[in-house]
Amino acid sequence: MLFDLRPKERINDLFGRDYEVRYTVDQIINGNWVVILGQRMIGKTSVMRVSLNELEKRGYLVLYVNLRGVRGLDGLLDLMVAEVNKRKSLLNRLSVSLNLSIGPLGLEIKSRRRPFNTLLELLLSFDERVVIGVDEFQEVSRVSKQVLDILANVFNSNKNVSFIFSGSYVGVVKALFEQTSALPLYGRPPVSVSLKPFSEEVAKEFMVRGFDELGVEVGSNNLGRIYDRFDGIVGWLTMFGNFYAVRRMGFEEAMMQTVQNAKKIMMSEVEHFLEDKLEKNLYRAIFESLKVSNRWKDIKFGTEVKLRRSINDKVFTHALSALVNANFVSEINGRYYLSDPMLKEIF
Repeated sequence: MLFDLRPKERINDLFGRDYEVRYTVDQIINGNWVVILGQRMIGKTSVMRVSLNELEKRGYLVLYVNLRGVRGLDGLLDLMVAEVNKRKSLLNRLSVSLNLSIGPLGLEIKSRRRPFNTLLELLLSFDERVVIGVDEFQEVSRVSKQVLDILANVFNSNKNVSFIFSGSYVGVVKALFEQTSALPLYGRPPVSVSLKPFSEEVAKEFMVRGFDELGVEVGSNNLGRIYDRFDGIVGWLTMFGNFYAVRRMGFEEAMMQTVQNAKKIMMSEVEHFLEDKLEKNLYRAIFESLKVSNRWKDIKFGTEVKLRRSINDKVFTHALSALVNANFVSEINGRYYLSDPMLKEIF
């Protein structure tokens, strides 16, 4: 069902992303790793899960981990071990000995003093074709050198293991892989798959097909209203469709509930982004300025007015670039725009 709020797992349930799935699958089969990039609620997890499902049909073993909230190798290791233990058929195919063991409860970590060595041992122990989907890869940016060292070792030493990464913080994820020759994965970056919002035509087709599945009618004027409010961001369109066509709310109530829930999700994303930022108010002021301005100098002026102080050009540019890298802001021909309409609702 198109208006199911959970990430899609089957190709027949995924709308408008057939090419991206086929491309991802082909790249993995041909030995390349893949990174799926795009803003929040654009369908990255669905494309990843469907691609993993398609690869499983072709004989690959597949694992999926979501790094949301993970800050170090310990957390990544725990997620990997938990996922392996969900798939009992994998246990007999692992050749672990030093830092890991296989006991009555499944795969167990002998000691937590060496997460780097333990994680590397696990990834090198797969002796059949495995594809590992790693969602929100930017979360490990604080330990990126260690993670990239592990990935480079796996890339060189175990052809059985492939990765599909995803990331909302597009600039951060790209920076992890676009390195100088002194760093481990230089010259071997994953292939990028970038997901964009649906065009107006495709967004309306998605809505009509979803409503048809549930025997619900919606007028063309209302389709226009839905698109104008939520753009082509499939997560918000799906949420509205669920409220209106699945839960059978009235049109206005469904619009209101979608906006309220979407605002909460985006606010959570913004607060997550701001967790490690020293000047949180600077970023909030930039968000507010972007509601009315799109030129660098105008955004900076509006930000200074809101903060009631001057801002160094370098400091301002760094903050604005961080928002672009985090995919909250889009830069098009030297102009800057909020990438999600819900950001205008919360600032």
